[in-house]
Amino acid sequence: MKIAALTYGCKINQYETICIINDFVQNNWQQVKFNQEADVYLINTCTVTNRTDYKSRNAIRKALSHKLKRPDSVIIVTGCYAQLNYQDIEKLGDIDYIIDNNHKNMIYDILLSMKDPGFSDINNEHNFAEQSTTSMLNRSRAFMKIQDGCDYNCAYCAVTHARGPSRSRDPQNILQQIRSLANNGYKEVVLAGVNLGLYGYDKKDYYYLTELIKDIELISGIELIRLSSIEPQLFKDDLINLIQSSDKICPHFHIPLQSVSDKILRNMGRKYSQDEFKKLIIKLNKISPYAAIGIDIIVGLPGETDEIFLETMDFLKELPLTYFHVFPYSRRPDTVAADMPDQVHGTVSHQRVQLITALSVQKKAEYRQLLIDNKVILKAVLESESVHGISGLSDHYIRIHCAKCSGEAGDLVQGIPVSSIGEDLILEVIN
Repeated sequence: MKIAALTYGCKINQYETICIINDFVQNNWQQVKFNQEADVYLINTCTVTNRTDYKSRNAIRKALSHKLKRPDSVIIVTGCYAQLNYQDIEKLGDIDYIIDNNHKNMIYDILLSMKDPGFSDINNEHNFAEQSTTSMLNRSRAFMKIQDGCDYNCAYCAVTHARGPSRSRDPQNILQQIRSLANNGYKEVVLAGVNLGLYGYDKKDYYYLTELIKDIELISGIELIRLSSIEPQLFKDDLINLIQSSDKICPHFHIPLQSVSDKILRNMGRKYSQDEFKKLIIKLNKISPYAAIGIDIIVGLPGETDEIFLETMDFLKELPLTYFHVFPYSRRPDTVAADMPDQVHGTVSHQRVQLITALSVQKKAEYRQLLIDNKVILKAVLESESVHGISGLSDHYIRIHCAKCSGEAGDLVQGIPVSSIGEDLILEVIN
């Protein structure tokens, strides 16, 4: 039996898909590419932008075209686009199962029993849907979802509606899985969540992200702990102090900025000001001078004038930032921002994306040179062979290549960057 899967969007979706596929693989199924013949086609959808909506629909149509050739194949659609657009997906064709976001962990059992559990309103969910695996398919680094949902209601965002309220995974389950992963040779774990910084807040037992990281640090075999995106206001002092004292937390922090304008931040329901964001970046740079600090920024939010955009460019140039994930504002149905005045034309947004993307390229080049000039020691779990040797993603979020390295995938190496190759670095390994 064969399963083919496509995943769009964030690491959360990727982790969920890995867990689902492993459920099948453990029962002697074979994973194949999506363009191949399969018994089951799984599409884990995303709805962050109109573009991801389009990709999700296109993937479903591809699966339907396969089904025309083999009517007994099964199509399963899940994820955030499915959560918000159940009826639209039904209209696309003969889809067997549309699974809500909180029942992804049951997909194999649903297929086995051929009983549809019914489609749930995610906003009524208050328990974390447990998904666990002890292998990452062909990946050398381990990542896992420890938190789901979001209690914020940013005016531009549809993810809150698709993921429901914040729900935290029980720490004993997290730690047990990480121990198993470490026993299987994984040396880096990436902690992911829809709003990772909210971890533990829903449980009201005073066990938050900082407490969890401290417990992960004690697990033998785990050498690197990487944090995915954390909201600016959730970088509390205890977390910053832990970052400063830890030798396992990767010096790589991804922080959503979204807008520089205080007016737009207020209109969008963001919970910080430009000045507060700036102070946070300066503080992180002070405790970890060579850390990679990346941001999310949305251009073309309602009310973003030319003056505000110029202010944005100046602000980004000034701060010690490493890279930007930049997105044009995508008008999402049923969000507050969709009905706001002063919408920005798509052509203008596209031009602004290009300008900030060019600045990001410049920032990354300057950061690579900073690491080379200061002979900063980088650590990385090796992943795969490249034309420049074996490569891996460093703790500083720059991909490295080791030309003279006896290691293999899964090994942890450390070394000094000696030169750039494109957007990557050549690493001279040290003992």
